[in-house]
Amino acid sequence: MKRAIAATLLALLSSMAEADPMRLGDLVATAVRQAPELAHARLDLAVARASALRARGIEDVHVGANAQIQADRSSSISVVGNDSQRVVGAGASVSKLLSTGGTLGLALDGSRTQTKAALDGVTRVGYESSISVSLTQPLLRGAGAATVEAPIRAADLQTEATHLAAEARARDLVVALARAYHQVELARAQLEVRKLGLESARKQQELTEGQIRAEKVARSELLAVQEAIAVHQQDVIAAEQTILERSLALRELAGLELVPDAIAIETEPLPPLPAGDLELATLLATATERSVVLAGLAAAERIAATNLAGAEGTSRDRLDLQVAAGPLATGSTFGGAVANTVELGGYAVQASLVFDRAIQHRTERGSIAIARTALERARIDQRAARLHLAVTATRAVQRAHAATASFDLGVKAIALAEQNIEAEQHRFELGKSTNFDVLRRQDELEQVRLRNVAFVVDYLDARADLDGLTGEILAKYGVVMP
Repeated sequence: MKRAIAATLLALLSSMAEADPMRLGDLVATAVRQAPELAHARLDLAVARASALRARGIEDVHVGANAQIQADRSSSISVVGNDSQRVVGAGASVSKLLSTGGTLGLALDGSRTQTKAALDGVTRVGYESSISVSLTQPLLRGAGAATVEAPIRAADLQTEATHLAAEARARDLVVALARAYHQVELARAQLEVRKLGLESARKQQELTEGQIRAEKVARSELLAVQEAIAVHQQDVIAAEQTILERSLALRELAGLELVPDAIAIETEPLPPLPAGDLELATLLATATERSVVLAGLAAAERIAATNLAGAEGTSRDRLDLQVAAGPLATGSTFGGAVANTVELGGYAVQASLVFDRAIQHRTERGSIAIARTALERARIDQRAARLHLAVTATRAVQRAHAATASFDLGVKAIALAEQNIEAEQHRFELGKSTNFDVLRRQDELEQVRLRNVAFVVDYLDARADLDGLTGEILAKYGVVMP
């Protein structure tokens, strides 16, 4: 019964002249398309995806080619020297980084050497070809998948974190839009309450004038009513100005164009409060599970852990094993050199170890310390965010409970205030009361009505906050982040 009375009251207080008010869902759809905040979020996500693609570039297969020409001519003739020599060579290579941190390569090389002997003046031409398979494998610094793939995993996690941050910004924007829309709804409902107060004062003026004509009350009784009417008119003007101010704020937030002859936004009437209660434990569990803030901080922790593993891998002493082997052959013609290469007429094998260590190890120790500090900060941020989420959800639930209870009491108070006005007006007609007493009763009714529409908005704001925490607010208005 109370809720039925409440619904009737809200329909009375919030009904507007416009036939087609702006729905909150339409406003959100427009804001999602135009709001700079979400446009920036989409650009940040595009940059993160591009960064992840760039990080995967270390896995690319590299193809190379080279060509060279060299000419030498001795300034003097010796028994063993050459008067001149010309070398023309070319080669091709393919290489790829392995998950172990090593680089595997295949090289094909060929060259033509022309020499002219200083003693006999004979020109000789020789060809050389080779195939070489090489492997450079770090044994300490930079070895292992954890080190090699750390930039890729960090970039992928950063993309995930950026997507979560974009969703968080979308949630915050829609919650802010809902709150701003509710404020315009509240201002319009308050305007209707002010108009009801003005109407009641004018009816009391008519009643007073009738009593004066019947010589039942003194003409001075009219002064209090006239004063009350002037004050109510001021309240109506102030309420209309509030609608304009809140409409401007909503337009700016949603990115709506300003229309000079239609600044005020026409909203839907305030809805009745829904039946049922909000369960804190359930809502808190859902908010924790679906929190993009917590998920983003968890991703940040994984990024920090990945960076720490990468820092530890790159801070070890350098010890690289380099191995290269393959057939090597020469011939008087290029075809002969290639044939000798295929027949394994000769070969070349090379192996080496390269070691390097910084004595003070300051760069390495500093990098690890920075990475460990970032990881610890990420863990601290998660704990703080989890507590903040619990506090925010608890406050929202309690605000909703308080608003519901207060609204129900307000419905009862409105009914009693209306009865008090009737009784006071009856006493006024009998000459047992004054206009001051009647107007005071009318003011009491107006204040109760104003408080009650504010309780509705308190509940709607709390509900929007909870929907923002659980993510339901995006689904509610059909917002999907790319």
